[in-house]
Amino acid sequence: MKRFYKSAAYCLLMSGLLLTACEEKKDPKMEEAGKIHLAAMEVEEAVAEHVETSDSLKTLLTEKKKTLTDAAAVASIDSTIAALDRVHAAFHEWEENLVEVPGLPHEHHDHGDGGHQHDHKPAPDLSPDQMLEVQKEIKANIEKIKADWDKAQEMVKKVL
Repeated sequence: MKRFYKSAAYCLLMSGLLLTACEEKKDPKMEEAGKIHLAAMEVEEAVAEHVETSDSLKTLLTEKKKTLTDAAAVASIDSTIAALDRVHAAFHEWEENLVEVPGLPHEHHDHGDGGHQHDHKPAPDLSPDQMLEVQKEIKANIEKIKADWDKAQEMVKKVL
Protein backbone atom coordinates (compact mmCIF):
# COMPACT_ATOMS: atom_id res chain seq x y z
CA MET A 1 0.00 0.00 0.00
CA LYS A 2 2.90 2.32 0.77
CA ARG A 3 4.19 1.74 -2.76
CA PHE A 4 0.84 2.77 -4.17
CA TYR A 5 0.98 6.12 -2.38
CA LYS A 6 4.55 6.71 -3.52
CA SER A 7 3.55 5.91 -7.11
CA ALA A 8 0.48 8.12 -6.90
CA ALA A 9 2.50 10.96 -5.40
CA TYR A 10 5.16 10.54 -8.10
CA CYS A 11 2.49 10.62 -10.83
CA LEU A 12 0.92 13.76 -9.38
CA LEU A 13 4.31 15.45 -9.11
CA MET A 14 5.21 14.55 -12.69
CA SER A 15 1.81 15.68 -13.97
CA GLY A 16 2.28 19.03 -12.24
CA LEU A 17 5.75 19.43 -13.70
CA LEU A 18 4.53 18.54 -17.19
CA LEU A 19 1.64 20.99 -16.97
CA THR A 20 3.95 23.74 -15.78
CA ALA A 21 6.48 22.98 -18.50
CA CYS A 22 3.77 22.97 -21.18
CA GLU A 23 2.28 26.32 -20.17
CA GLU A 24 3.05 28.89 -22.79
CA LYS A 25 4.98 31.79 -21.35
CA LYS A 26 3.78 35.18 -22.48
CA ASP A 27 6.40 37.16 -24.32
CA PRO A 28 6.34 40.84 -23.23
CA LYS A 29 6.71 41.99 -26.84
CA MET A 30 3.73 39.87 -27.91
CA GLU A 31 1.72 41.30 -25.01
CA GLU A 32 2.65 44.81 -26.14
CA ALA A 33 1.75 43.90 -29.73
CA GLY A 34 -1.63 42.71 -28.42
CA LYS A 35 -2.24 45.99 -26.61
CA ILE A 36 -1.36 47.96 -29.73
CA HIS A 37 -3.67 45.74 -31.79
CA LEU A 38 -6.56 46.36 -29.39
CA ALA A 39 -5.90 50.11 -29.49
CA ALA A 40 -5.93 49.99 -33.30
CA MET A 41 -9.24 48.13 -33.18
CA GLU A 42 -10.73 50.89 -31.01
CA VAL A 43 -9.78 53.45 -33.67
CA GLU A 44 -11.15 51.10 -36.34
CA GLU A 45 -14.52 51.00 -34.58
CA ALA A 46 -14.86 54.78 -34.75
CA VAL A 47 -13.63 55.00 -38.34
CA ALA A 48 -15.83 52.14 -39.58
CA GLU A 49 -19.00 53.87 -38.43
CA HIS A 50 -18.03 56.99 -40.38
CA VAL A 51 -16.75 55.26 -43.49
CA GLU A 52 -20.01 53.39 -43.86
CA THR A 53 -21.79 56.77 -44.15
CA SER A 54 -19.56 57.95 -46.99
CA ASP A 55 -21.94 56.68 -49.69
CA SER A 56 -24.82 58.72 -48.32
CA LEU A 57 -22.57 61.79 -48.04
CA LYS A 58 -21.48 61.35 -51.65
CA THR A 59 -25.13 61.12 -52.69
CA LEU A 60 -25.87 64.41 -50.90
CA LEU A 61 -22.85 66.05 -52.50
CA THR A 62 -23.79 64.80 -55.95
CA GLU A 63 -27.33 66.16 -55.55
CA LYS A 64 -26.02 69.53 -54.40
CA LYS A 65 -23.56 69.60 -57.31
CA LYS A 66 -26.49 69.34 -59.76
CA THR A 67 -27.83 72.65 -58.46
CA LEU A 68 -24.56 74.56 -58.82
CA THR A 69 -23.41 76.69 -61.72
CA ASP A 70 -20.19 78.03 -60.20
CA ALA A 71 -17.23 76.03 -61.52
CA ALA A 72 -15.20 76.54 -58.33
CA ALA A 73 -18.04 75.20 -56.17
CA VAL A 74 -18.42 72.17 -58.46
CA ALA A 75 -14.67 71.53 -58.29
CA SER A 76 -14.79 71.77 -54.50
CA ILE A 77 -17.54 69.15 -54.35
CA ASP A 78 -15.63 66.93 -56.77
CA SER A 79 -12.50 67.09 -54.59
CA THR A 80 -14.58 66.35 -51.49
CA ILE A 81 -16.10 63.27 -53.14
CA ALA A 82 -12.61 62.17 -54.19
CA ALA A 83 -11.38 62.58 -50.59
CA LEU A 84 -14.26 60.43 -49.31
CA ASP A 85 -13.47 57.80 -51.96
CA ARG A 86 -9.79 57.74 -50.93
CA VAL A 87 -10.66 57.24 -47.26
CA HIS A 88 -13.17 54.54 -48.11
CA ALA A 89 -10.64 52.67 -50.27
CA ALA A 90 -7.82 53.07 -47.72
CA PHE A 91 -10.05 51.76 -44.93
CA HIS A 92 -11.02 48.65 -46.85
CA GLU A 93 -7.41 48.03 -47.86
CA TRP A 94 -6.43 48.39 -44.19
CA GLU A 95 -9.05 45.81 -43.25
CA GLU A 96 -7.73 43.38 -45.85
CA ASN A 97 -4.22 43.67 -44.41
CA LEU A 98 -5.21 43.37 -40.76
CA VAL A 99 -3.10 40.76 -38.94
CA GLU A 100 -4.10 39.22 -35.63
CA VAL A 101 -1.71 38.71 -32.73
CA PRO A 102 -1.54 35.00 -31.87
CA GLY A 103 -3.43 34.10 -28.72
CA LEU A 104 -5.13 37.48 -28.43
CA PRO A 105 -8.84 37.16 -27.69
CA HIS A 106 -10.98 39.60 -29.65
CA GLU A 107 -14.52 40.29 -30.71
CA HIS A 108 -16.00 41.01 -34.10
CA HIS A 109 -18.50 43.84 -34.01
CA ASP A 110 -21.46 44.47 -36.25
CA HIS A 111 -21.56 48.12 -37.20
CA GLY A 112 -25.32 48.21 -37.45
CA ASP A 113 -25.86 47.89 -41.17
CA GLY A 114 -24.32 44.46 -41.57
CA GLY A 115 -22.25 45.81 -44.46
CA HIS A 116 -19.01 46.23 -42.58
CA GLN A 117 -17.23 43.09 -41.56
CA HIS A 118 -13.62 42.14 -41.26
CA ASP A 119 -11.76 38.92 -40.91
CA HIS A 120 -8.40 38.77 -39.30
CA LYS A 121 -5.77 37.01 -41.32
CA PRO A 122 -4.13 34.16 -39.50
CA ALA A 123 -1.05 35.40 -37.74
CA PRO A 124 2.01 34.90 -39.89
CA ASP A 125 5.00 33.18 -38.37
CA LEU A 126 6.73 36.28 -37.02
CA SER A 127 9.11 36.82 -34.17
CA PRO A 128 7.77 38.89 -31.25
CA ASP A 129 9.85 41.86 -32.46
CA GLN A 130 8.42 41.57 -35.97
CA MET A 131 4.83 41.20 -34.68
CA LEU A 132 5.29 44.28 -32.55
CA GLU A 133 6.46 46.27 -35.58
CA VAL A 134 3.56 44.97 -37.70
CA GLN A 135 1.04 46.02 -35.05
CA LYS A 136 2.63 49.46 -34.73
CA GLU A 137 2.31 49.91 -38.49
CA ILE A 138 -1.31 48.70 -38.48
CA LYS A 139 -2.16 51.18 -35.74
CA ALA A 140 -0.34 54.05 -37.47
CA ASN A 141 -2.20 53.31 -40.69
CA ILE A 142 -5.66 53.33 -39.09
CA GLU A 143 -4.79 56.55 -37.25
CA LYS A 144 -3.83 58.14 -40.60
CA ILE A 145 -7.10 56.94 -42.12
CA LYS A 146 -8.95 58.53 -39.20
CA ALA A 147 -7.08 61.81 -39.72
CA ASP A 148 -7.90 61.69 -43.44
CA TRP A 149 -11.55 61.05 -42.58
CA ASP A 150 -11.55 64.07 -40.25
CA LYS A 151 -10.14 66.23 -43.07
CA ALA A 152 -12.76 64.89 -45.50
CA GLN A 153 -15.46 65.72 -42.95
CA GLU A 154 -14.22 69.31 -42.76
CA MET A 155 -14.41 69.48 -46.56
CA VAL A 156 -17.99 68.15 -46.46
CA LYS A 157 -18.99 70.79 -43.92
CA LYS A 158 -17.59 73.55 -46.11
CA VAL A 159 -19.47 72.50 -49.24
CA LEU A 160 -22.81 71.47 -47.74
